[in-house]
Amino acid sequence: MTAITAPLRRRRPTDDAATPPDLRLVEEPVVRHTLAYAVVMVLVLAAAVFGAVTLNALAAGASVEARGLEARVAVAEREYAALVAEVAALEDPARVRAAAEELGMVPPGPVRHLTLERNLPGDGAVPTTRTPDAPTDPLKPLLSVER
Repeated sequence: MTAITAPLRRRRPTDDAATPPDLRLVEEPVVRHTLAYAVVMVLVLAAAVFGAVTLNALAAGASVEARGLEARVAVAEREYAALVAEVAALEDPARVRAAAEELGMVPPGPVRHLTLERNLPGDGAVPTTRTPDAPTDPLKPLLSVER
């Protein structure tokens, strides 16, 4: 069995030989600036409170403005509904007939219907020049001027 020797522990050299080995040198204490730290913390807290109050005031102002806009929208919707009702009353066929008779117009005579003899593309007629296997567009006869 082989044994490995442990490394020797070296001690730090001491300045004074009279210093016992369990004592060590202490550095100067660090100077703390507690007043500056306190002032900075007070300023940060004051800025946070000021920001919160400002945001709250802005939110309240926006809420008041939104409430005013909602009231204006409600009034505009009521006016729109009244105008739609007025237009519907003005478009009434009985009122239009009465206004026309006031102007001296007479009711129409007997109604005649005209029947066209020719086939138009809008009527769904298919021209004879098309091949039966070609796909047809259902809107093309309505949009074209083929006769």
